[in-house]
Formats: sequence, structure tokens, C-alpha cells
Amino acid sequence: MVFTLPGAADRTAVIGATGTGKTVFGAWLLSKQRFDRRPWVAVDFKHEELWDMVGSPPMRSLKVGSMPGKRGLYHMEIQPWDDDALEDWLRRVWSHGNIGLFIDEVSLVPTRGAFSAILRQGRSLRIPVIACSQRPANVDREVWSEANYISVFRLDDVRDYKIIQGFTRDAAIDRPLPEHWSYWYDKKNFSSTVLRPVPNPSMIAENLREVAPRQFSFL
Repeated sequence: MVFTLPGAADRTAVIGATGTGKTVFGAWLLSKQRFDRRPWVAVDFKHEELWDMVGSPPMRSLKVGSMPGKRGLYHMEIQPWDDDALEDWLRRVWSHGNIGLFIDEVSLVPTRGAFSAILRQGRSLRIPVIACSQRPANVDREVWSEANYISVFRLDDVRDYKIIQGFTRDAAIDRPLPEHWSYWYDKKNFSSTVLRPVPNPSMIAENLREVAPRQFSFL
């Protein structure tokens, strides 16, 4: 089935209960991006094993507060006490532009203004975002309202479906699907598509190793 992948300035929200495959799907979307055109940073709150599978290189480690100086794929591990540093870093991303963000557990991102500005102005600043979360109720509404695409895996609370339906023109996204299948909602076309499971994490990690360039050009 053909569907539109997120572009260079799109925001994508991925939601699903634990174990449904939302992080793997988000990483699959990441593997389809152009690392030769901008740096992409995976902001990691939960020490995701998939990034260990990708390895370094090609995935470069980035300390909180440091900016990626070259195009390519980066990994930034966040600790619970890093809120202030992360907020400052997001402000610098907003000022710089042309940096992609992959954020798992986006509910843990500080909501002091910088991330909201990125979501609202990401298109003009060329800051694409892939944001994953377990529950929409725990996430700033702008993640959903500013998203160009919304991916919905199984949710364990019917109230979560109702929140998402408010941003998907009442698309029928609450019908049961097989495990690891998902709905893909395209806001521009008001269309909902059912997607089969993406490849397993090891295959996605291998693909990231292949597509993320080993030689980086300075920005």
C-alpha cells in the first residue's frame, strides 16, 4: 500500500501502548530520512536498545547542550536532571534550524516554550520532528495539533482514542487491529490508512547503518 512519508519539515506523532511497536515504527520513519542534508538527533530518555544496535559509528554520541556540527545521525541520552539543559538546547536548535529531532517519550520534554516554538515553526525552520508517546493525555496538545501525520497503535484506554479522534477528523482509528499494525493519518488529505508491521529492530538498525553516511560534511 502506498502512503506519503514525512518530508523535510514535517512533524509526525506516533502513539501506542508499551510493546505495540511505536518506537520501532518511529525508528523506521527515521531510517527513511536524508542524513546527508541535515543532522538528526535521537533524544533518548529511556536508553533505547535499538540505538545500541545501530552502533557508533555511524550514530554519534552527543552530550546534552552540544550541537551537532556535521550532517548525520546522533544520539543524545537524557537524564532526569537534564531538564534545564534540554530546554536550553532546544532553544539553540530553534535558533539554528535545519536539525531533525527524533524524540521517544515526548511527554518528558520540558514544556517551557522552546519545543512548542519548534512545533509551530518547524516547517519554516526546517526542523522535522518524529515524536513518540504512550498516552496523548500526558503530552502537550501541540504535539498533536501541529503534527502533519499521526500514527496510532493499540491504546489501552478508550479515553486516549477520544483525544486522538479530536485531531483526526473522527477517522475510525479505534477498531481493533492485529498486533503491531497501526493507523496512519495524513492531515493534509484527511485520510487514514492501515499499515502492516514494519521490519524488526535489527533490520531497521542495519538499514540505519547503511543509510547514515560514515563521512560527514561540515554544515
